[in-house]
Amino acid sequence: MTEAVFWAAVQGIGTVIAAVAAIVALLIAGSQLRQLIASNRLLAASNDTMAESNIALTRPYVVVDYDFRPSITRNGGTSGTSVFVVIRNDGRTPAHNIRMAVDRPFAPISQPDQEGWRKSVEDLNRMMNGETALRSLTSTRPLKYYLDDGKIFGVSDEPAPAWTVRVTYEDAEGRRFTESFHLDVEPWRRSIAIGDPLIQAGKYIDAVAHELHDVNRAIQGKQTNVTVEPRFSTSLGPGQRNRRRVKRLRDRTQRT
Repeated sequence: MTEAVFWAAVQGIGTVIAAVAAIVALLIAGSQLRQLIASNRLLAASNDTMAESNIALTRPYVVVDYDFRPSITRNGGTSGTSVFVVIRNDGRTPAHNIRMAVDRPFAPISQPDQEGWRKSVEDLNRMMNGETALRSLTSTRPLKYYLDDGKIFGVSDEPAPAWTVRVTYEDAEGRRFTESFHLDVEPWRRSIAIGDPLIQAGKYIDAVAHELHDVNRAIQGKQTNVTVEPRFSTSLGPGQRNRRRVKRLRDRTQRT
């Protein structure tokens, strides 16, 4: 083997080694690139999850539900159940542009006997017509509409009325949310409605005030009227006594 052939062989081996090193470097770089892409994807997914979590913590939550309350009597006791439809926001931020659509108009089982009752049901159905927009709803100011008394629960196991309400609304950033609520009174037919203790206390106080008023009126009705006649003095004043003295002196003078 000549010297030229030897160096040519060495050069060829060097070229092969360099090619192998380049291939290994490419493989390592490719692996690192794939790991970087996967890491970026995980980071992006983590950021999305954190963003969704932050939205879930701060977004509004509009809820349509029943509120069952016992009717409070004048003396603070309970009589029957009052059924309200409540629209509230359970979230931390206000809800905007709320629209609600009910599958059929709300209607009480009992015949409304007061104008305020009829107006309440009319306002509820107007709010639920799918066209009326409520501009804003905060967590501190829910809407409450009186629907019916205990007759809405029915008797025995007969079917009770139910409604489905679809609600759409937005948050402050314009994100849109949609929920549906199925309002069914039948599961609460035999449950117990608990009265608000503050309302009951107010009724007790009102009853005591009425009792005191009645007692006061009874006492006033039994009082006798006593008329005191004015007294006039029969004694003569100084001027009249002086005039009599002058008259006596004149009579004496004329006699003498």
